[in-house]
Amino acid sequence: MDAIIEEHAPATGGAPARCHHCGLPIGPGGGERALIAGVERRFCCSGCKGVCEAIHAAGLEGFYRRTGADELLAPPPEPPRDLEHYDLDAVQQAFTDTSARCRDIQLQVEGIHCAACVWLIENGLQSLPGVEEARVNLTGRRLRLRWDSERLRLSRVLARLAALGYAAVPFDPEAAEGALARENRDLLFRLAWAGFAMMNLLWISIALYSGADQGEFRGLFHWLGFALATPTLLYSGAPFFRGAWAGLRHARLGMDLPIAIGVSVTYGYSLAVTLGLGEQGHVYWDTVVNFLFVILLGRYLEAISRRRAVASTQRLFDLQPRVATVLDAHGEARPVAVRAITPGMTVLVRPGERIAVDGEVIAG
Repeated sequence: MDAIIEEHAPATGGAPARCHHCGLPIGPGGGERALIAGVERRFCCSGCKGVCEAIHAAGLEGFYRRTGADELLAPPPEPPRDLEHYDLDAVQQAFTDTSARCRDIQLQVEGIHCAACVWLIENGLQSLPGVEEARVNLTGRRLRLRWDSERLRLSRVLARLAALGYAAVPFDPEAAEGALARENRDLLFRLAWAGFAMMNLLWISIALYSGADQGEFRGLFHWLGFALATPTLLYSGAPFFRGAWAGLRHARLGMDLPIAIGVSVTYGYSLAVTLGLGEQGHVYWDTVVNFLFVILLGRYLEAISRRRAVASTQRLFDLQPRVATVLDAHGEARPVAVRAITPGMTVLVRPGERIAVDGEVIAG
């Protein structure tokens, strides 16, 4: 147990001490200190300190056993505000069936980075009375929650996640569209590089197939193909290698694995011919690049269709605000579902908010 809770000690050579929770270096100010399991620990910020205390208070210190010794975590993200708004049926009906007592909802969780986070979230929520199922999708960083709405409020679940170091909100198509836009942009850059390399390699391939592979410039053309295919394999082919490795780590075989194997074998054979190993043969640098280009093109077209579908859904959500701020007789503001607003109520519209109902402007 001592090895599990041992604080990250400063390395030789004057390296700074590291945060007990996230492993990041502690600044010159000394950070925060707290007594954890009878031992004083140092933290880089109050957020890491609070998360560590919450983890130990809930009996979930096994999270640190499942986190690699050299694996750095990120400081806990800022939790969402006004969590009590998510308890309103008018808000939840956009994400789940509010007519049922047992409800299912998808939560977008920020801060998930590894399997240890999955274990911590699932076990941390199972202890809440009313939670029937909590299942985390590591790849999509989403949480599928099934809970008894009469025994447990959704805001308490979100607050528990915040205490454990994760910021969660009901799945929002607008946020998903932003993530899809970043993914599509990255995919487009990889596709563009593969297309550039493919067009240039076609000229080299034409020369080789026209007889240059038997002449004095054979080696030059081979090395030119190597210079174009290598960065294309490492940059444009990186998503396939990451997907193949993630599948192997979790004992799952996906489509990325045969793609990675195919381009790697073709690249390795062409490299051996270029280096003059074994019998003299042909190089297939163009095959490596062309294959990556075609696969990336198909994925990019698929990503565009997915983004358009999400954008269409988001436009429907934007048509109707779900909550408005109502001022009571004492002038205090409280959130009220739009459907519960009746004539005569005073609605407060803050800067940047959409006007939820028709009415007369009485001030501002």
